[in-house]
Amino acid sequence: MVLLALASGACASSKSATNDGSTIGKGIGIETMRPAEAATVVQEFQKTYGIPSVPPPGTPVTSMAEVLEIIRGDRLPEFEEARRFAAGRQGSEALTVRAYLELSYAGALMTAASILEQERRQNLTELRQLTLERPLESGKTATQDDASATKLKAKTADLQKVVRALRVLSEEPLVAGHDLAEQAINADPKAQLAYLANANYFRLRGNWLEFDRMMRYADDSNADPPVRTYLRAMEAYERYVDPEQCEKLLKETLAKRPDFVRAQANLVLANDDIEEKYAELQTLKHMSPTHLVVRLAGPMIDDEFKTAQELKSALQN
Repeated sequence: MVLLALASGACASSKSATNDGSTIGKGIGIETMRPAEAATVVQEFQKTYGIPSVPPPGTPVTSMAEVLEIIRGDRLPEFEEARRFAAGRQGSEALTVRAYLELSYAGALMTAASILEQERRQNLTELRQLTLERPLESGKTATQDDASATKLKAKTADLQKVVRALRVLSEEPLVAGHDLAEQAINADPKAQLAYLANANYFRLRGNWLEFDRMMRYADDSNADPPVRTYLRAMEAYERYVDPEQCEKLLKETLAKRPDFVRAQANLVLANDDIEEKYAELQTLKHMSPTHLVVRLAGPMIDDEFKTAQELKSALQN
């Protein structure tokens, strides 16, 4: 699995760091972590676990149309170049595109944090199994379990720290996206896509009352852009815990806009059936082979699918 490619920077040490058992970000406290420190934690996590970054293409971004393509394709390694190109562009439409760029990046960081948090919880379950008292097992087995538990404890602590780092790093683009969406609305109070961008901000914050308010403004327009359907899909999953409705709306989103890669990525994450989840993952791989969800969640999904197929075969025999 591969994390996001994040810009490097000078990093200061936290004065209140604690001995949390992690092997990365030495001297950096989880609760007091600052953005520069968070970038260091992510970089060290990638290095420690052999996770290479995906470099952006060598060709520069030369138009706002390309920026839109990067957003729709969820091409995260290109987001920074797109942001630089779009910086300073004014007018409601340009401000709206810039808002979507920032919020998409923040959402990707939050998605990465969620996937790694799921892995951390799975590791905690395995750790509990390894540390149970088993009086009937041999001394050799107990020694092997102890060694495995030691490694798992360190990885669990590393995952906890990198999850926190990703959430810290999501804060600045979240705020920037919200500010840009507000500016776009002020420039054109009838700009439906700007209201939808702001709704996405409030969705990512979990502020559903403000989400409803933004969606009401967006609904005043007769247009039905794919992002509106996408937001309703994510609302179904995150607010109402309704994966079936989420799946239905995500597929409607893709029917409107087949190159909406983030919608396909969330079809993978929101699907409960492992065979369907695996099939959606293959579609995502075809659309975007190095996508964040492919790199982070893909190995876990592949393992779960393989186990499910083995059990299915054993039960049929």
